[in-house]
Amino acid sequence: MTSAENLTDEIVISKNSVIERIIFHIVGPDLNTPTILTEVEDPSTHSDFFVARLIETSKGTHYHFNPASGVKDQINQSLVSPHAFIDCSQILAERFQKLYERDKRLIPGVLMLLQIKSGTDIYAAIIKYDDTKVISYKTTTTKDGKINPILNHILNTFVQDKKALQKSAVIKIKNDTDQLICIDRSGKNGDITEKFKDFLDITRKFTHEVLTERLLEALKATAKAHKDILPQEITSQLSTMAKEAISSIETFNPTNPNILLNALFGDLHLNEQLQFTFEKELKKQKIQNEIIRIPKGHFPKPSRKTKVTYEGIQVIYTQAHEDSKQIEFDEINGTKTFKVSTLKYVIEDEFHGKI
Repeated sequence: MTSAENLTDEIVISKNSVIERIIFHIVGPDLNTPTILTEVEDPSTHSDFFVARLIETSKGTHYHFNPASGVKDQINQSLVSPHAFIDCSQILAERFQKLYERDKRLIPGVLMLLQIKSGTDIYAAIIKYDDTKVISYKTTTTKDGKINPILNHILNTFVQDKKALQKSAVIKIKNDTDQLICIDRSGKNGDITEKFKDFLDITRKFTHEVLTERLLEALKATAKAHKDILPQEITSQLSTMAKEAISSIETFNPTNPNILLNALFGDLHLNEQLQFTFEKELKKQKIQNEIIRIPKGHFPKPSRKTKVTYEGIQVIYTQAHEDSKQIEFDEINGTKTFKVSTLKYVIEDEFHGKI
């Protein structure tokens, strides 16, 4: 797959996106089944409000559906079949309502299903809005017994407390491949809660261990791109110092990268070009929006170390060699020296790149 195709497959919600369909149903701990509402007649007039919320969601964490996910099938059907959209929303609401059977502490609210058009792409979005003291919604009952929502009222009250958007997911399914970006205000370190994850039947795309390795690559690439301005102390032991910098923090949040950059680069972390390069490298690693919990002890002490002199002499050794004084490093009058002690040479021959 080419990079251009990769970009095409990314989820992109912009200000020009349009909300084509909205339906929501009432869920809560005091209900046996969700209260089913009819579809909003003209959602386009409220696109700006919901698009703004979904732009925030699109900066969340990447997930993917689990194999044979029923939710994925439902969402896919809702996007390709106009009639399936309503049925899917009801199935999702019933599925979410079951969460209250396991945990009555969950806040009542509404579960929304939206269809969004962004350029030539069509997305689905699932939003859980919590009821709060300032948020409520009105409904009217038609002659045939159906319950219609009054969207103007729900829109006006939601605006008063944007934090009422508790959980949301933007979903793209194309050629049987799927992408999801999720946020959950109850989650930590970019993760959504286990309940919301089980509801959607999804798994985080990258584990925190994989994310940490990608963060290391982005940090090292940034240092190499600016080696001309970095002190030799950093460039000469880059891997070690980069790992130590990452290990010094508990969580990395790309919205505030300066803590990590300062840990490695010191005052140079304020360099705008360096910051720009780091942001670019995060995007290259596809982690520019990922909050990362740094696993404790993720970087074990290396089994072997190396030093290379200015003249091209390379020494490969272990900590045990240093502890037993088989190799000793010193500095005399500004000249770095090392002394190696051995019983005998096991190889004493020409060198052609391999031992």
